[in-house]
Amino acid sequence: MPLAKCDRCDTLFDKIKTPICLGCMPEEEAEYELVRDKLVRHPDVSAERLAELAEVEVKVVKRMLDAGLISSSVSAGEVSCGRCGAPAISHAKKLCDSCLDDLNRGVSKQREQLAMAVRNDGGGGGIAGDFVSVRQMIDRKRR
Repeated sequence: MPLAKCDRCDTLFDKIKTPICLGCMPEEEAEYELVRDKLVRHPDVSAERLAELAEVEVKVVKRMLDAGLISSSVSAGEVSCGRCGAPAISHAKKLCDSCLDDLNRGVSKQREQLAMAVRNDGGGGGIAGDFVSVRQMIDRKRR
């Protein structure tokens, strides 16, 4: 199981589905009930206002939005792109369409270059050769 840091208490735990450890889960569920109750009474408020009404931290409301526990009709505020500052696609993605496309193109280009380097290498140095020599060095040290 992957280890994760609890969003509430910062302890390491075996992450199953939620970013909250089992020790903090009762508090999280109690806050969820508060938030849900306030959301029923005030359906069109911002995340900041909802947190204020429910007397919880804003990060709790945003975590619930990201997890899909509460309706997306709650506005998380204007989220801007982490690269260029333009309006982001969503609160969870935090990138605009243009920057997301740029990142995808960059990843594709790097994959192609890596695949080409491995194909052209033939085992005599370069990326694949470095891998082989590192592997050989590890095997020698094990002996």
